[in-house]
Amino acid sequence: LKKEELLKKYMILEEEFNNTEIEWENLEDIYEDYIPRTTEYERVAAFLCESLRTADNVHSVKYRVKDPEHLIEKIIRKKIKNPSKVITKENYREKIADLIGIRVLHLFKEEWSEIHEYIIARWGLINPKPKANVRAGDHKDMLNTFEEKGCEIVVHPFGYRSIHYQINTGILKEVTIAEIQVRTIFEEAWSEIDHRIRYPYQVNNP
Repeated sequence: LKKEELLKKYMILEEEFNNTEIEWENLEDIYEDYIPRTTEYERVAAFLCESLRTADNVHSVKYRVKDPEHLIEKIIRKKIKNPSKVITKENYREKIADLIGIRVLHLFKEEWSEIHEYIIARWGLINPKPKANVRAGDHKDMLNTFEEKGCEIVVHPFGYRSIHYQINTGILKEVTIAEIQVRTIFEEAWSEIDHRIRYPYQVNNP
């Protein structure tokens, strides 16, 4: 793991990194600790996908385990945003909630409700209020449904729609967090395009 190459690849300024006061050796320790865990996380993710595919109204499910380099990048960006945040080899598996990421897709907006009930009935939520990312101007009926189901509504500045759940998988002995994102197929298409074009490296490119 080479500092100069990683900062350049992910367009992180040296000054930004230095301001975080992160010791590069600590990031290397996290990196080396995480790599052997990815195989185990792959198995956990596959199990979660198989379970979620049985829920009513699910069209498709896919997963990814966070790439080790992306983990280090995310830790750096979190420290840039909040220098007081402390992320170490001992706590990164709790501080980074999307080491395992699951996407659950459905066809019509109203189908979300049954998937929501399936998730909260089977897993313990790390955050008791799932985050409902919505677009400014979204219909009040849908927003009311999110609130009735106990979601925290967040108006996303780039029009990104998705419901996010952070769960304790309950599969491994240690606490293993996974993030489940639920959205329609059309919302998935928008997020993929947005991710490819804008996030996070071209955010200021008109």
